[in-house]
Amino acid sequence: MALVVANVALSGFAPVAPPAAQAVARSSAISMSVELMEGLGPETANKVFDPLNLSTMGSEKTLSWFRHAELKHGRVAMAAMVGLLVHINGIHFGGYLSPTYGVTFESLSKMGPFDAWNSVPLLGQLQILWTIAGLEHASECLDPAGHYTKGGTPGNLKFLKNFWDTPGFTKKLTAEQLAEKRVSELKNGRLAMIGIASVCASMAVPGSVPLLKDAPALTGAALALPFGSF
Repeated sequence: MALVVANVALSGFAPVAPPAAQAVARSSAISMSVELMEGLGPETANKVFDPLNLSTMGSEKTLSWFRHAELKHGRVAMAAMVGLLVHINGIHFGGYLSPTYGVTFESLSKMGPFDAWNSVPLLGQLQILWTIAGLEHASECLDPAGHYTKGGTPGNLKFLKNFWDTPGFTKKLTAEQLAEKRVSELKNGRLAMIGIASVCASMAVPGSVPLLKDAPALTGAALALPFGSF
């Protein structure tokens, strides 16, 4: 609290740039070119893979939004793939998920991935969805000045840093190492999106993914809505 008060007090005596200079600073902060974006590599022959020219659909803000969405979906897909692998290998907590409804973690582990979700009591589903909604809201609203469409870094979730990196591993990395980790995250996320999409396609349309044809672990409902399957 003392640091906050001190910063506020000092800001009152800090020199203020003229409006014109502030406008230039803001306009120069939002600078993103598809040719300079991270993620190019041997997978795309070190070229931009954009056969549909999606990068030309809007402004630099639109491109920042695309990159933020790619990172976000990649992270969700990586979590989904890890969860799927844990689930189909029968790894689970002991005891009850819901003593009230008699739902055990063991019983869920014996179901198909989406059947397990459908067997979670409604209150549990709401808790998960509410947490996701809260994270989404926080990522868009808690740092308006550093928003990715206003010069901020796409995918940067500062408010979660102390949560997902409690040991502080990233604090010990150099700028070059951090850049390398970001590219790795981006590429792993792309692979995870292909992977989880392949799993869903294989379950929905048997034989559509030859490598997953007749996979014994991929059973049950092929897709699931928030509160049911189809």
